[in-house]
Amino acid sequence: MKKKKKGIIETIILSVAAIIAVAAAVLLFLFYTKPGKKFTSKVVASYLHGSVKYVSGEKKKGNGTNKTGDSNAGGEISEDKELFEKPDEVIEAEQKEREYYHILLLGEEALKTVPGQGRTDAIILATIHVKQKKIILTSILRDTYVEPEGEDPCKINAVYAKQGVTGLYKLLYDKLGVWPDGYVKVGFNDFEGIIDLLGGAEVTLTEEEAKYLNTHDYISKEEFRNVRAGATVLNGNQTLGYCRVRFVANCNGTKYDYGRTERQRMVLDNLFERYKEAGLTKWVKILKEALGKIETDISEQTMEELIYVVYDKRIRSLEQRQLPAKGAFESRDSIGKMTGTLLVDWKKNKDIFWDLLK
Repeated sequence: MKKKKKGIIETIILSVAAIIAVAAAVLLFLFYTKPGKKFTSKVVASYLHGSVKYVSGEKKKGNGTNKTGDSNAGGEISEDKELFEKPDEVIEAEQKEREYYHILLLGEEALKTVPGQGRTDAIILATIHVKQKKIILTSILRDTYVEPEGEDPCKINAVYAKQGVTGLYKLLYDKLGVWPDGYVKVGFNDFEGIIDLLGGAEVTLTEEEAKYLNTHDYISKEEFRNVRAGATVLNGNQTLGYCRVRFVANCNGTKYDYGRTERQRMVLDNLFERYKEAGLTKWVKILKEALGKIETDISEQTMEELIYVVYDKRIRSLEQRQLPAKGAFESRDSIGKMTGTLLVDWKKNKDIFWDLLK
């Protein structure tokens, strides 16, 4: 009888050991081998992609009727036609081993001039540098003077409203040699929701900033106009207000649009630092909820590639900069009917952009 019990116990121990060994082998395969990482990235991309507001084609200007039937001159007529096509050389480059991925981050102003397409007062090009295992955030100042193909001259923040996202792609390709791999767009309300979902954003406020935020409507809800100077955690509504301020200097002494775009990058940098050590499971949970608040044209395949690169390379570094770069533009009181514009030396800025990626 004792021998029988001993045999049963040994069998159970061996079975448990076998299960543990198999589980360990599976985990090792999934998290430490290239095929395993690719399989995991594919599964995660498939799971997450269903959460986003996915736009497969670009909206073109036309008869002024959007898909809800509202009329507005210069509105959209098509969701499956692109205003500008991706250049053949870009398509060819995408088939090769990638050194970089570029994702365009857009913050859309709440007041829209075209159905579904307002001005993009936040324009940030996020570059994933595969070999150097880092992400570079490049803000593009909204007052940058541009001449979009087929349109009257305008500031760069109006290009999205005029020509949609492919208009911005075309402009960035012509000026910087970058055709983004996709865009991520978020409106004011959804931005607040994402920040709240992430537990707020930690920033450092000066006395002047705190006073300004508490006495102006950049923080749209009066009950939240109670921020204090120093290191502090802002909720979504407060963070949105912080990211929009430009008339007072930030903690680095930078003001106007230079200070505002720097604030936007500092918020992203803070979130990156807080969550970069989070495990894959936590990231998937966070992203599953957050992605429902954004609009994107990033395909499931591209999302899979991005997840794999960040996962495989264990990207832990983030850098930030802005364009136009110092010494490569002129501030003008006016150009034509536009005031407060930046006249850009695009050749210099293109060289600076790519030199910093070497």
